[in-house]
Amino acid sequence: MRDLIQRVRDNLMAAEDTVCLQRARLVTEAYRRFAGDPAPLKRAKAFAHVLRHMDLDVVSNPIFAGNTSAKPRAWMLVPEHGIRNDTQVLIENEGLEDLLEGQIPEDLQAYWAERSFGGCAGVGHLAVDLERVVHEGLAAMVEEARRGEADADPDRAIYRQAMAVALQGVIDWAGRYADAAEEAARSAQDPTVGEAHLRVARACRHVPAHPAQDLFEGFQAMVLIHLAIAIEGHGMSVSIGLPDRVLEPFVDEGFDSAYATDLAAAFMLKVAGNSLFGRGSKTQAITVGGADHTGKDRSNALTLCFLAACKRVRVGDPHLFVRWHTALAPEVKNRAVEMLADGVSMPLLIHDAPTAQGFVDAGVSEEDAWDFCVIGCNELGIPGRSAESARSSAGLVQYLELLNHTLLEHPDPDCIRDMEQLMGLLENAMGRRASEARKGSEKRRDRMAAQVPTPFTSALMRGCIRRGQDLLVGMDYHIPGLYERGLTNAVNALAAIQKTVFEDGALSMRDLVTAMQSDFEDRTVRARLLAAPKWGNDDQRADRWAQALLSMRERVLDAVDARFGHRTHTVCHVVRSLHYVDGRRIAASPDGRFAWTPVADSVGAQTGTSQAGPSGILNSVLKLDAARYYRGGYNLNLTFRKSDVQPDVLLPLIETFFKRGGQELQVNCFDAATLRAARERPEEYGNLVVRVAGFSVRFVDLSTVEQEELIERAEGVAA
Repeated sequence: MRDLIQRVRDNLMAAEDTVCLQRARLVTEAYRRFAGDPAPLKRAKAFAHVLRHMDLDVVSNPIFAGNTSAKPRAWMLVPEHGIRNDTQVLIENEGLEDLLEGQIPEDLQAYWAERSFGGCAGVGHLAVDLERVVHEGLAAMVEEARRGEADADPDRAIYRQAMAVALQGVIDWAGRYADAAEEAARSAQDPTVGEAHLRVARACRHVPAHPAQDLFEGFQAMVLIHLAIAIEGHGMSVSIGLPDRVLEPFVDEGFDSAYATDLAAAFMLKVAGNSLFGRGSKTQAITVGGADHTGKDRSNALTLCFLAACKRVRVGDPHLFVRWHTALAPEVKNRAVEMLADGVSMPLLIHDAPTAQGFVDAGVSEEDAWDFCVIGCNELGIPGRSAESARSSAGLVQYLELLNHTLLEHPDPDCIRDMEQLMGLLENAMGRRASEARKGSEKRRDRMAAQVPTPFTSALMRGCIRRGQDLLVGMDYHIPGLYERGLTNAVNALAAIQKTVFEDGALSMRDLVTAMQSDFEDRTVRARLLAAPKWGNDDQRADRWAQALLSMRERVLDAVDARFGHRTHTVCHVVRSLHYVDGRRIAASPDGRFAWTPVADSVGAQTGTSQAGPSGILNSVLKLDAARYYRGGYNLNLTFRKSDVQPDVLLPLIETFFKRGGQELQVNCFDAATLRAARERPEEYGNLVVRVAGFSVRFVDLSTVEQEELIERAEGVAA
């Protein structure tokens, strides 16, 4: 099977992005046919219609059945939400700007012009209850939904009817794959391929309708469910949850780790080739390892298989996280650190203790909190129970943008007499923005649940069938979740204002604002700002402002929670490529940053400002108190020179950071010279995977601007 897997990977890496109109056309047909049905039923029938009539691809990766488009890396459009490119995808991938140009027929554009909800796809950023799927099967869920169709509440009865239609649609879809695989087996010239087709056919006769009987069926069920969620319309950032836990019952005395690694590798390739935005879909997370609420380590033989598969296929997405805790199996720790030191740039690491405690503090039960996983770039959720907490469902806190607005819009900056007054103005601005965002998010959530519900995905969330509700309103936990960015820049900006204006008196506030408005035409002003203390060097002159900003944020959001009657919020510092998106709308700032340029790529030091090495960055980040201030997670990029790092150096650093309360690490080990060589000779570096900011990718597939960013990071590594 290993040779077949390599062929599948080679063909996938060589595939060009194209556009597949099948789903868009089939959904449009169904919307016309079922226009008079209630929204949940119309959506379920449209979903089933797509599954019934779409072309099936059992050839490109014959090891598993499942596809979203007619061929790998063909963009599957979701016109219910809009037909457009995603801004981040275009930043990360050159040559895709015109991919949709001239590809969308006028009749499709006309039909959806006034009907699209907005965006590119559904909510995404979720993980469903794969435990129930694999070990109970969809047929049991269909029966549960049908029993509830007699509910006296007509809305709930209709929603359960829609769930039953959608679930049965996926069961029938699996049956189509069984037929197609049998047909393909009859004509297969390669015995290995023929055997793979027959194995798929047998599995799809059984799963996901019924409980999986072995490891292969468990994987096959997960593939079909994962891709079906994308086809229903979620598209971006659908997580695979905790697969080593879900499949653990199939780890027995006769467990074949080589075979399991092959299956994990083929599974990753199937997911990589079938997603919403072709090579632009980069945030389908797999989380392995970790402890449960009793402190028991839940890693197992499959945990190591996923790590080995990740190292073998090197596709970037799906990206792999390891949940780290004190009692994590030493072989898992060692394998993870060896991969990082070897330059694989995965797994990403997330610390159990502060993360689970954050969920508990947000009102989640202890048992559920310790079942968390990563559900996007680095957002956090609980499979089948919570997703909203880790999306920007309640707004964005962009510290630098708020600070700039406060200064540039002030009628008389010289009236700001000290840092206390400036922070008061900033807090007022943050409060106004947060209240407006929370109000808007409530309306959007309700409109989305009413207009573009997802009955299939909702049926896979615990309690939603019983409640007869869409996941947006029927999950076990609904916690207002906010995104956050610009912390590093804002900290540096506040430290610069304190130093240059109020301590040294080298500038007045008016001088500072004038310099910002001119994009630092006077370079001496910028030089003063750049010379001020910087975040990420364990320098309290700068770090104190991070603590002040987080305390301010909590005061503001606690007040908003109380105003709206919500349980406590969560905040996730998430970037992906949004540091470019944010930078394009933020003028020159007091940290010395030029107008319209990117902001920092994580909660770590701004590139080029770290003078105290990795320990300085980690010591600063430890002051953020993740369990209290980042219940939704943060992303921290840490870059080492590959030539300087060995596992026996990296492991103690990771262990120390996590023991002292650190939450998450995204580690890159590479040298600038290697990256430059890969840029010049991409054909020689197809296995070089890098972590950017919330996503992993083969370096040779990355846009020029982000290749340059990674080279700058490598050049800026302090000893």
